[in-house]
Amino acid sequence: LWAAATGKGVNLKSPKKIKLGWMALWGVLPDLFAFTPVVLWMRWQLYYNGVAFSDIPRPELMSLEQRNEVFILRLSETLYHISHSFVVFLLFFFLGWMVSWFGLLQKGKANLVSDLSTGKGRDTCTPPWEMFGWCIHILMDIPTHTGLLYPTLFLWPLSDWYVDGNSWGTKWFMVINYSVLLIVFLLLGIAGNKKGRVAS
Repeated sequence: LWAAATGKGVNLKSPKKIKLGWMALWGVLPDLFAFTPVVLWMRWQLYYNGVAFSDIPRPELMSLEQRNEVFILRLSETLYHISHSFVVFLLFFFLGWMVSWFGLLQKGKANLVSDLSTGKGRDTCTPPWEMFGWCIHILMDIPTHTGLLYPTLFLWPLSDWYVDGNSWGTKWFMVINYSVLLIVFLLLGIAGNKKGRVAS
């Protein structure tokens, strides 16, 4: 939601529009990458192995040592560190930019002669700004995870340092977070309507 709000805000000011759907998708990607295997494993245990829900290991009720004894929880934590690292994000961001640039270069080869003769250059390759939804997700998780459960090692694998913050799952934080989000989206909607009226 914060990624989509950011993209919507940028679109009000920038002539180059960000695709909000992609921004939101990149915003949820870190958690999809980290937790999809464990969710699928839990569903398998419940529906195919007949394990009672109360018998499914709950990471929030386990110590780090206990979680490390369960392979799927250990895997999930490792995937979390990978997908919540600025180092990994930057690698993929620049990789995405380079792939886009090379694709444009290949596409532009057919027009090279006409570009030279007319003096018009080929399209410029802009960075994949929608991927910053991923970056926003990491920024939000740094202060909203404690050291007890999925600490956000945002410099992984260069460093294991993290902020021992307040959990996003606490009721007071969730009330504040969603209230502020509601206000932000209302303000963005008002600003968008004003801009539309001015343009028309």
